[in-house]
Amino acid sequence: MTRTRTGNRSYKSIIFVAFIIHCAAGFENRPQHCIIDCAIIGGGPGGLATAIAISKSSPSSSIAIFERDGFQPKGASIQISSSGWKSLANLDSSVVPKLEDTGVPVTAVDLRSWTNVKEKDEKNSRLKKYIKKPLTKLKSKITQFLFSKVVSRTHLWHDVRVVLRQHVEELYTSEDSKSKAALINLNLNLDYIQSLSTGTSSSSSSQDDDEARFELIFKNAESGEEMKVRTKYVFACDGTNSKVRSILPNEPDTLLSENKSVWRGMAPNIPTSTATFYRGQQDSDTAGRSALIFPGGKSAGSSWTVISDVEDGRANTEEESRRRVLKVVETMGTNSENYKRMKQVIDDSNIIIENKLQVRDFDKPWESSYDGLIYIGDSAHPVRPTGEGTALAFEDANVLGQVVIKYGLGVKALRQYENKRYEPVKTISEKVRTGAQNFYKQPNALMVGGGTE
Repeated sequence: MTRTRTGNRSYKSIIFVAFIIHCAAGFENRPQHCIIDCAIIGGGPGGLATAIAISKSSPSSSIAIFERDGFQPKGASIQISSSGWKSLANLDSSVVPKLEDTGVPVTAVDLRSWTNVKEKDEKNSRLKKYIKKPLTKLKSKITQFLFSKVVSRTHLWHDVRVVLRQHVEELYTSEDSKSKAALINLNLNLDYIQSLSTGTSSSSSSQDDDEARFELIFKNAESGEEMKVRTKYVFACDGTNSKVRSILPNEPDTLLSENKSVWRGMAPNIPTSTATFYRGQQDSDTAGRSALIFPGGKSAGSSWTVISDVEDGRANTEEESRRRVLKVVETMGTNSENYKRMKQVIDDSNIIIENKLQVRDFDKPWESSYDGLIYIGDSAHPVRPTGEGTALAFEDANVLGQVVIKYGLGVKALRQYENKRYEPVKTISEKVRTGAQNFYKQPNALMVGGGTE
């Protein structure tokens, strides 16, 4: 009998151990859990600048940055306007020289018409020879001078985020940092987000700031593994087509189509120090088209952009993108120097990105529908590629840091951030629209600054 009882106990122990192993295996297949103060969605310059702002204004808060790619090199060159540099210096002046070192100077600005075709009926006109032509040259010189003041240096977008990432990691691994959260999380696509509050901002303002407001689920792009995160605050820095905005109910679609297609690429084997602009002619079928060739950044060759009337559909392969953009630049004239130059940089590009330009609809609500959530950079206000996009994201982060210092990290600070950013951003967008209309001489065209899909 004793042997039998011992055998029963052994048998039950085996069953219990098997049950524990089964439960553990099941638990491993469930989403990983993480609880943090601040979830930053997007690891571009805007998201990383936001991390710097929080580290300076609320150093005891834990943060985690979630980026959908593996931080591999991508993107074209960018310009950072003076307002962007000023905002970055206010955030943390020690990062400025590091970023400046990634740039290359633009030594000259060259403005060209799309086709360089002369109008025959004015060929022998004295009016053109003695008045119009000198005025045109003077106007061109003035325009070149103004462009040279705006476009003085270019930086590779990826180089900028590499420097900012290194700086953020230094801030959060210092002895003074109290953050214990995983800082940089790569290859994670936002799959789901829900509010844990009882309602939107109008009904949830009384929620305790110590409680988590949102639950997010990310899916690893490589393994398919899920990570579940609960957080008090969400900072959406995930670009023009924000996943945060598209997934959450009650968040309106704030985008308008600019009816333009845009192609971007890098030509690593074709260096240049000149910024060359090509623009379509007024009252012609090339009106509204533009192409740009810039220095690409340190040891990065050239960066180029082509903008045209929207093309039907969208390319599914690199070669299809190449074919579609070459079809546009062929309207320069296949025997022209303009076309040969553009074809050279396009042919040298291994990766060509094709998107549609979109703009911010300022008639839609500016504030988020949810307490504890704000949008930063292109997710809040996409701007046409004029050098203002990155600068505006840095300005956003700077203002965020200022209001958090004043009010503490909480709903009030985030609402103050939104209130302070509306008018300046709207003003910049209107200036971009006016500048674009003057540049292309299309008074009836919608040329508001816009981001890309």
